[in-house]
Amino acid sequence: MRLSTIDKGLFTLIVFIVFIQTNNFAQQQRFKAGLNIGLTAAQINGDESAEFNKLGFTAGVRAYTILNEKSDILIEILFSQRGSRTKVLNGVTIPQKIINLNYIEVPVIYTFKDWYQEEEDYHKMHFQAGLSYGRLFSSQFENTALEVTAPFLRENDFSWLAGITFHTNAHVGFYARYTRSINLLFRNEADNPNANSLLSFFLTFGGTYVF
Repeated sequence: MRLSTIDKGLFTLIVFIVFIQTNNFAQQQRFKAGLNIGLTAAQINGDESAEFNKLGFTAGVRAYTILNEKSDILIEILFSQRGSRTKVLNGVTIPQKIINLNYIEVPVIYTFKDWYQEEEDYHKMHFQAGLSYGRLFSSQFENTALEVTAPFLRENDFSWLAGITFHTNAHVGFYARYTRSINLLFRNEADNPNANSLLSFFLTFGGTYVF
């Protein structure tokens, strides 16, 4: 699956706007910018695997709008690897079934902050919830009959998420996040191959740096 000219142009425009805004944000107290990097652990309902065995990578930029002392709105642009992988069984030589899915993801997150550190002027705990839009730009299947679904996978993903971030200081934080798709990645219908409907979800564990 490849990005169309329109998709490439839209993505370039989003990145350009975010970087222009983050440059301005750094000069204003109401706004901040940051970076994310982490690992994903993903699975797909309907792929014959029931554990978060598919590890991947995620990284990107984020921009904060400070609403008040204890709450922010956070917007991110991330590269995100998802998919699924069957578990390796001891003494069994059956090849693993692997689905690799690569997304550009744009979460919009509300953050509530607590455990204020007066001396250093920051909150240790950030509780987060929000919605995310993802655009699938490549997929790969290994040793799985679900490869027949590849031409029918939905390129647009809408998800909800919840997470928590623990800050060690005003700049460095470590987070855990759960993201679950709202729409199916693939729906089994009369005009589609005879395969299970697929629903994607994943965990993310990572670090963030706030400028």
